[in-house]
Formats: sequence, structure tokens, C-alpha cells
Amino acid sequence: MSLVDGPFGSLSSCALNCFSTAANQSSCLVSNATCLCLDSTFFTQATDCTTLDCGVKAGLSATNLTMSICDIPQASQALISPVLAGVLGMLALIMVTLRLIQRTVFNRLFGLDDGLIVAALICAAPLNCTMFPMQKFGLGTNIWTIPFKHITKELELLYVAEVCYMAAEALTQLSFLAFYLRIFPIPRFQLICYCLMGLSICFGISNTFVMIFQCTPVPYFWSGWTGEYEGTCIDINGYSWYKAAIQIAMDLGIITLPIWPLLHTAMSTKKKIQIILMFCTGFLITVVSCLRLRSLVVFSKSTNTTYANTPAIYWSVVECDVAIICACMPCLPSLLKHLFPSLFGQPSSYLNGNRSPKYNEHSDGSMPLGRIQKDTSWQVSTSETQLVHEPVEESVAMKSQPA
Repeated sequence: MSLVDGPFGSLSSCALNCFSTAANQSSCLVSNATCLCLDSTFFTQATDCTTLDCGVKAGLSATNLTMSICDIPQASQALISPVLAGVLGMLALIMVTLRLIQRTVFNRLFGLDDGLIVAALICAAPLNCTMFPMQKFGLGTNIWTIPFKHITKELELLYVAEVCYMAAEALTQLSFLAFYLRIFPIPRFQLICYCLMGLSICFGISNTFVMIFQCTPVPYFWSGWTGEYEGTCIDINGYSWYKAAIQIAMDLGIITLPIWPLLHTAMSTKKKIQIILMFCTGFLITVVSCLRLRSLVVFSKSTNTTYANTPAIYWSVVECDVAIICACMPCLPSLLKHLFPSLFGQPSSYLNGNRSPKYNEHSDGSMPLGRIQKDTSWQVSTSETQLVHEPVEESVAMKSQPA
């Protein structure tokens, strides 16, 4: 009895030649399909030969048929990405909305940092939304079970998601730094912020362009998997490692940056600790980045891309949404105080106005040598019926005196 007469007989003639060759090298009888199904060497040799000699599509079809014949359970991660995108994407939208309410309704202010976080949310929206059709077209399932046209559709959506991810990530970093510039009026500190902003802009633009033009021609990104078209792509795995290492270093720098000026503000130690802990929630971004980096190791060793790439994709979604949420957290305490003053106390302008509390240092970063003097000027006007006085300028100046 030959392999043609058994359950593998429905394979294409090209694939059948590969399977017959592999079966002849197996210790199992050709007629014993159960034994062949348990022989991993036979399966690997047969499918590799089919892919090489008959084409990618024939190899996938042969793998799918073999899995069905051998009744091998199919693993699935299909629901993870859309669920995370739906939950975290909605939470990010809520947090940005609350931030805008706090800034525009109660503080009547709208700064550069607010505009940047809105732009980041707009860029993150396609990233979150594409997870739903990507799941429909096969994300999280084994590639050999997916119709060929769906694989192409899934890769087209992945292309859009990658570009949006890079843009949203850079805009969120810029929002953090613009927020620091608003609340910490220290020249030396602001210089560091401007340097990091320049680095973030350059890095974000370069990453976005790399994602757009990672394949030549560009459509080769979603059509090249068939092996039927000519084109080239960069080593995306190597690039991802390089990019992730720099990204994690930048995230750590941005997250820890406000700790130094916070320690020098004129606040109680308890208040300082509370605010520093709030900023430290940003370390979640770094943790997620490390988890995403770990998932790239699995992806780089697999040809089952629609399944193996799933963790890298959903960790990218989590990283992007968590970063937006963390960027909005400093505005939350003030909003709660405005809405529920009896529970949370009276709101202050710290972390929400144009600058932070007074610093225990000079503009050049040195510690004060003298006292703080409050200067107030007044404008007085008179009329026939009443005397009116109104403050025109009120400033707090730090003047040093010899010890």
C-alpha cells in the first residue's frame, strides 16, 4: 500500500512526492497514518520539502490537511488582542477625556502637552481598531488554517498598526516632556527636556519612516509571504531589538526625570512621596516594553507568523494605551478635588496650572542663600462715588543675600 492509497492521498501531486519521500525515511509503515502522525521528523521533512519545492501556499495547504488527518488540536490566541485593545483603548479614551475636562472646564487652560496627548490618542485609535478585523482575518490562529486572501488582509492591517504605533509612541513621550516643561520652570531641567524632546522627535520620525518603507516595494510587506513576488524587506527582528533597547532607555529617562525637581519643591515629604509614586506608575510602560521584547524572541524563531507574532502585537497595544493612561494620571487628583472637594480637599494648581510650587533653589540650580520676598504692586483708581483697587501684578521673587 502506497501513501496515495491512504489518507494523505488527497495532497497535491507535488506535495505527495515530498510526503512519500519523507515516509520512506520514517520508521513507520506507509499505511500506518497514526504512526506517521506521531513522527515529528516525518512531518517536518514533508512540510519543509513541500514549501521549498511546491511553494508556500502548497506547503500551508499540506500542513493544514496533515493537521486535520492527524486530528491535532489547533492552539488559538485570537481573542487576546481585540479584548486588550477594546478595554485599554476605551480606558485611554476616558482618561484623555477626563484630562481635557479638567484642563479646559476647570482650569480653562489647554497646553501643548494636552494637544500632544490628543494627537497620540488619535494615532493609537487605528492601532486599537485594527485588532478587531485582524482577529477576523486570522490573527492569533495558525497560519495554515487561514484562507490565503485573509493572510494578505491581516498583513495589510498589521502594516497600518505598526505605523500608527510608532507615531503614537513618540507623541506620548513628547506629551510627557511638554508637561514637565509646563510645571517645572527650572532652566537646567528644561534644557534636559528640550534635548529629550529633540531626541524623541528624531527617533519617532525615523521609526515611522522605517515602518512605512521597511519593504521595497511597499506592497511586498503584505504580498511577499506567497513567494510569488519579487522584493526585499529589512531584518525587522534585528531592527525591533535595536529600537526596543533605545526605547526602553528613553522611557526610563523620561519617567525618572521629574524626581529630582520634585525633591526640591516646597511641599511636605508626604506630598512629595505621593506625587513621585504617581509618576512612577510610568514604570509600567517599561515593564510592558520588556515583555514585548521577550515576545520577539519567540516570533523570530517561528514560521507560523499569524500565531507567533500575536504576543508582540498585543503587547504593543498595551504599551501604547498604558503610556497614554499614565500621561493623564497627574490631572486626575485635581479633577477629583474639583468634583468632590468634601472627599478629596480643595484643588491646587500644582500639576495642572502653568507652573509648580516654589522651588528651594535658584534658576541656575543652586540652593538659596537668603529669604523669599513677595512683591505686590497695586493699581488704584478713583471715581466720584467709590474707591477701587485691583491687583495688576503679583510675583514671587527669590533674592539671595550673603550668608
